[in-house]
Amino acid sequence: MAKGLDVGTMNIISAQQDGSETVFVQQRNSFVEIDYSDMAEQMLSRSDVLHIRKDNNVYVVGDDALNFATIFNSETRRPMERGILSSDESSAIPMIKLITEQVVGEPSTPGERLYYSSPADPIDSDLSTLYHQKTLESMLGDVGYDPEPINEGMAVIYSELADNNFTGLGVSFGAGMTNICLSYYAVPVMKFSIARGGDWIDEQTAQATGTPVDKVTSSKEDDFELDFRTDVGGVEGALAIYYENLLDYVIDNIAREVDEEDVEENLDVPVVVTGGTSSPRGFEKLFEDHLRDADIPFSISEVRSVEDPLYSVARGALVAARSDEQEQEGQGQHAEESVRPATED
Repeated sequence: MAKGLDVGTMNIISAQQDGSETVFVQQRNSFVEIDYSDMAEQMLSRSDVLHIRKDNNVYVVGDDALNFATIFNSETRRPMERGILSSDESSAIPMIKLITEQVVGEPSTPGERLYYSSPADPIDSDLSTLYHQKTLESMLGDVGYDPEPINEGMAVIYSELADNNFTGLGVSFGAGMTNICLSYYAVPVMKFSIARGGDWIDEQTAQATGTPVDKVTSSKEDDFELDFRTDVGGVEGALAIYYENLLDYVIDNIAREVDEEDVEENLDVPVVVTGGTSSPRGFEKLFEDHLRDADIPFSISEVRSVEDPLYSVARGALVAARSDEQEQEGQGQHAEESVRPATED
């Protein structure tokens, strides 16, 4: 049975099919360090808190990390930064390994097919995604999977545009990056990323208001709405300002990249916006208003959001993995039939 995996800066999410239902497993991609004691480790184990011990420290990992950070008045740490493994975090690989294994579990069969998301190289930064992609591939292979990277923007197309023959523009607003893919009948015409996302919004808001980043993140995730009626000078007001600034920046880069790629002008395509950063109410309308004002050389038939934007990439990775798995099974069956000896009448 195939699986899909969204390896995001903020969350790691797996998807697999269970009958007619798609089952998602999610963990926050963060950790917090606390002092080791026998009592502390015993209590964490009894409470099923995901953690790992290293030397004289215990690292609380995943969803519980934010709770512990709040209790101890400390900041969470991230294995990933700007969409890829953090080069500044010495514990990045063991932490993301622990979280990933918790989310995907063991393969149901040896060599189970698993597609995992990987961002495109950003056009506004000299970051390379190759090391990140190959490290995840090795990590997942060691668990027993047959891993295959899928571009994050293309995963959105697979997830949300089956009803349009996988043709359209998919935009995934993640925490570390924003990934964009223009596809025509499941063939990517253009794909790239931008090295800004939800983390950039949080960091700018924290700096502008003097609020800790984790508290800004919590405010954003707690019923924040892009209505621009919030008080000036508060966290929500600053969030709205930087959200709008991010949208303008992303759309300007889409227009520039479309022009450089010389995309067909007679295209009429839907646009899907998804990703955890697109979750606030009012995001879709704000994005559509700014997109329609932009100078883009093809027509936008509609702009749509999705019911659960956090799960789109994992769902799209699963669609690709299942399609690949079925194709391999079909090839295997065809090969078996081709070598089967003929029988006499």
